[in-house]
Amino acid sequence: METKNKQILAIWGSPSSGKTVTSIKLANELAAQKKNVVVVLCDTAAPTLPSLLKAKKTSDVSVGAVLSAPVITQELILKNCIPFGKNPYVSLLGYRAGENVFSYAEYSKERAVDMLVLLRHISDYVIVDCSSILTDNILSTAALEMADEVLRLCSCDLKALSYFMSCLPLIGDGKFKPDRHIKVLSNTRPYQGGSEYENSFGGVKYRLPYISAIEEQSATLSLAEELSGKEAKVYEPVISAIVKEVFGDGNE
Repeated sequence: METKNKQILAIWGSPSSGKTVTSIKLANELAAQKKNVVVVLCDTAAPTLPSLLKAKKTSDVSVGAVLSAPVITQELILKNCIPFGKNPYVSLLGYRAGENVFSYAEYSKERAVDMLVLLRHISDYVIVDCSSILTDNILSTAALEMADEVLRLCSCDLKALSYFMSCLPLIGDGKFKPDRHIKVLSNTRPYQGGSEYENSFGGVKYRLPYISAIEEQSATLSLAEELSGKEAKVYEPVISAIVKEVFGDGNE
């Protein structure tokens, strides 16, 4: 099987910059084109699945079980994917509530790469919601290295500036291609001009505004739902533009 171009997108950024929300909204946009998408949730410090699924209990599946298995197969990956609500095109692969970095045996970068390669053959597109903590998250660093594109989310706050000053050197090696990252100013509010932050981040291509409806969706576990009204008109065109730049017109 020939590997498609631009199948894997890694989303990375400062803590609370909206990585997970952006991952889900991009997946929803692709799903609207009837494309199958797997969203890989890398965070072990605060597993994300419980904050996305309305079910009180997730089934006994985890990306940790995949990475620590003796052999990684497509069947094993599919067994550990969870459908995202009623959307037949989006699946989630992440850690369950209560799991942490010590829940499974250590794994190598090669195993993370093997899983991502298999995901290319399982799904039309793969979106990796990377952990902000790169020093002990092999899956995130492997995704940043092998992704076809990397979306770097930058919050409009001083902590984000401090974060990137500390963490960008960790991926300064040429294999990570940091100069090619697509920079997004995230959760911008009306009182934040943003120009100072754009300059500090070395230029920004997109702006994702703060949307109160998305905050409500996050709190009510309903991120699968569409936005409506004026807020949708300012937010969704940015999501559509990112999808078009990263994945093309979806007809490859």
